[in-house]
Amino acid sequence: MNTERSTDHIWPENCNPLRGGLKGRLAEDFCVLQGTVDALTRYLEQQAPEPVRSTGLDTLREMSRRIQRLERLADNAADLALGTQLRQLRPAFPLELADHLRGVCTCAQEELAACGRAVRLTLRNETERGLWLEADEALLNSLLANLISNSVRAGADTVELTCTENRRLVYRDNGPGAAPEAVAMLTEGTLTGDLLNRGVTGLLLVREYAAALGWKTEEAQGTDGFSVVFALPQHCPDPSRLVLADDANSRQQMLAQCRHCLRREFAAVLEE
Repeated sequence: MNTERSTDHIWPENCNPLRGGLKGRLAEDFCVLQGTVDALTRYLEQQAPEPVRSTGLDTLREMSRRIQRLERLADNAADLALGTQLRQLRPAFPLELADHLRGVCTCAQEELAACGRAVRLTLRNETERGLWLEADEALLNSLLANLISNSVRAGADTVELTCTENRRLVYRDNGPGAAPEAVAMLTEGTLTGDLLNRGVTGLLLVREYAAALGWKTEEAQGTDGFSVVFALPQHCPDPSRLVLADDANSRQQMLAQCRHCLRREFAAVLEE
């Protein structure tokens, strides 16, 4: 037994904005749409003659794939619309960052391999006592999923995450790097019309997720490929936010949530 974060990451009084607001309405519509596709799939499998069955099932499989992509885009749009309000909707709990990142690297490498992408993810932990902070795992997983998928799409095959003693998280890949205006958007918040036309949704989300976590983005100096530095807030433990939990069960739950987030991101983005 040890002190861990609560397994419920949303306070009851904050559930309504997520369930009944923009994200809730979108989720409900996509659920109905996917349910309809599933029902038609079962009907064709059991009732339709050939060649209607094969043609129809191929079409429904493609529809299901595109529904998943649209659902991801809709969630991203909702997160951008909510902006830093995500921080109020999803309160933070104590988390040791290096341990969490170790799990993310393992899950991401496995999920990328399942997508046919050979990418090496490594973690360097330069801290002696661990890097504790308060964060919401869902926001953190979404931030990392967007960064990793952007790196892979850009052609990187190596990603390195570094936790430093001065409370920095450094993300670096060996890809071609980002345009200066894209880096400026990520670190300074400046967004040009040309950049928006080229599509920077992933980096916009990274910036919003970082802001919701209370992190500041900084440009990494003198490196090849794409890199960004996150300055992490100081950690001031609040005993009232700690609960007793089974460590093994808590870690398995964390890995399952992380894997789900990564699998959804990679399936939607890396097949485009």
